[in-house]
Amino acid sequence: MPAAKNVSLVSMPWNSVIRPSIQVGILRSLAESEGWQVDARYSYLDFYGLAQRMLGFSDEKWSEAYELVSEKLYHLSVGDWIFSCRRGDAERREAYFAQLRARRVDDTSIELVDALREVADRHVERTAAELLESAPDVVGFTSMFSQNGPSLAVAERLRDLGYGGVIVLGGSNCEGSMGRALLANYPAVDAIVDGPGEDAFVTLLRQAEAGGPLRTRGRLVTRLPADDDAAPAAPLTAAAALDVPTPNYDGFFEQLHAAGLHGLESEITLPVEFSRGCWWGAKTHCTFCGLNGATMAYRSKNPDTVADELRHLMDRYGVLDFFAVDNILDLKYLDTALPSVEKLNTDHSLFFEVKANMEWADIRAVRRAGVRSVQPGIESLSTEGLRHLRKGATAYQNIRFLLGCAEYGVRADWNILTGYPHETPDSLKAQLDVVASLTHLTPPHITLIRFDRFSPYVEAPESYGLTLTSPLPGYQYAYPRLSPEDLWDIAYHFEGDFTDDPDNGPVRRRLAARVRLWRAHHESARFSYRLGFDSVTLTDERPGLPPHTTTLRGEEARLFRAVVGGTRFRDLQGQEWQGERWDQALETLRTWRRKRWVYIEGTKVIALAVREQPSAYRTPPPKGTPRRARTPVPLTLTARP
Repeated sequence: MPAAKNVSLVSMPWNSVIRPSIQVGILRSLAESEGWQVDARYSYLDFYGLAQRMLGFSDEKWSEAYELVSEKLYHLSVGDWIFSCRRGDAERREAYFAQLRARRVDDTSIELVDALREVADRHVERTAAELLESAPDVVGFTSMFSQNGPSLAVAERLRDLGYGGVIVLGGSNCEGSMGRALLANYPAVDAIVDGPGEDAFVTLLRQAEAGGPLRTRGRLVTRLPADDDAAPAAPLTAAAALDVPTPNYDGFFEQLHAAGLHGLESEITLPVEFSRGCWWGAKTHCTFCGLNGATMAYRSKNPDTVADELRHLMDRYGVLDFFAVDNILDLKYLDTALPSVEKLNTDHSLFFEVKANMEWADIRAVRRAGVRSVQPGIESLSTEGLRHLRKGATAYQNIRFLLGCAEYGVRADWNILTGYPHETPDSLKAQLDVVASLTHLTPPHITLIRFDRFSPYVEAPESYGLTLTSPLPGYQYAYPRLSPEDLWDIAYHFEGDFTDDPDNGPVRRRLAARVRLWRAHHESARFSYRLGFDSVTLTDERPGLPPHTTTLRGEEARLFRAVVGGTRFRDLQGQEWQGERWDQALETLRTWRRKRWVYIEGTKVIALAVREQPSAYRTPPPKGTPRRARTPVPLTLTARP
């Protein structure tokens, strides 16, 4: 039997240069367990160093330029275009630049994009030559976001240079029709992996080692059909635990230094993965979310392994900062995995995505386990808007979450979504009003809705009065050889038409302007409280509100203490505020609402001030309002004909 035992795993631009690719790390562990020699290539590091030298940019200027292409211009397919059209003709180049200008991209940014084509060309040549020199039997590219163009460019150059081994493409860009369109239109690629890649990658390695032609099997898709006795891909179920190896990041730091990027070492965060899928999406799929196309069923790792994995990575690589790629934190970990992580007694930091209906006690628990930053799925500060987005939360819960993060020293990186079907002026005005009260909290980003593959908006657009009109315009320039039909199959983001209230536009602009002011003045904003024995001192320095320091005493102080962390009117009445005292307390709360000291939604109220010295070792308030069981919302995903 042929002795095919060398595999190169490649992650191309535009991955974050302060993180090793977790896909490469996991697949390296798997390949080595199968007895293969692995060449792990973090090629985005080489590109980053090469581009900075060729452009002559300072560290700061190039960091901003790289972020511009990889993040801010991602939706215009700029990163893909730079590689796929690095030698494109002048007419197509000018047509694309006209499209960028139409989308308000300035000439300085366009000049950068143009200059990066030469860098991309040299990087493709260099990467292909180095891969040939290592003589791999299999080359695997992992592709997500803007990595298709760079990966396909190197794959095609390898074929031009005579490479005859196996080339496989996997990652989120290959799920469903997207991967099949890549396989059909790019002969350089022998196989793609549709969905979770571990089992499919092992299947490919075993087929390559056996020396026969590659055949479709499970989530491994090739140009040859499956054998008659081959089983289809096993469905993913929530009952099965997530069983994937700890990523192997050996070589990342060597390549970082070889690329001349020593200065970035202190900023490195290591990606970790403890779960896949989304336990909320499995119940009620948020309308806009296109994540988890094949993997919505929620699975998490054995909680007993979490602390050990973090300890291993800290010990092996000397890094204390971690970025969980999970779509949502497993709430069972609050009582299982995270207490063990806290007992590591190290000064590590963790990032997680979370659902924003967590109690303050939960926020305190994650902070004590080292979770210093989170991305909560807030999306709106309007309960009406949240209902249309099917978030399963209220504005009160979202505000309470943000206050809890401030109370316990957790940074929340969050978004407000606008421009979605059924949005109303009232929902926008509600947010416009409330943001003036919250300027002492971490400000959000304002994001216009996009329609993403696998989301309910795209799977069943008619349910939302939506008509999908085309893929985003950047795709036709990044993939100039593809037909309109193939562009529909390969695209992840789409444009759509729906009936929008004409009054929405002006209010959206006002909301965006208000958030810009929030971001501009947040550092100087403050609304805090200090607790005395029988007093509460409030210091208010929020922009646009009268600055003051006020000391509450006696019954007012007790009432303010009672609404810290949030409570219900009936719970207040069950304490000391009854009869006439309740009438007086209610009037006080309404006065405080006018002063923007508290937020009231229905019969729930929460103080908006934050304790002057955040601490994760403070006793949290009692748990909030008990939640009623929600009626499940049935969802049927239908493929586009």
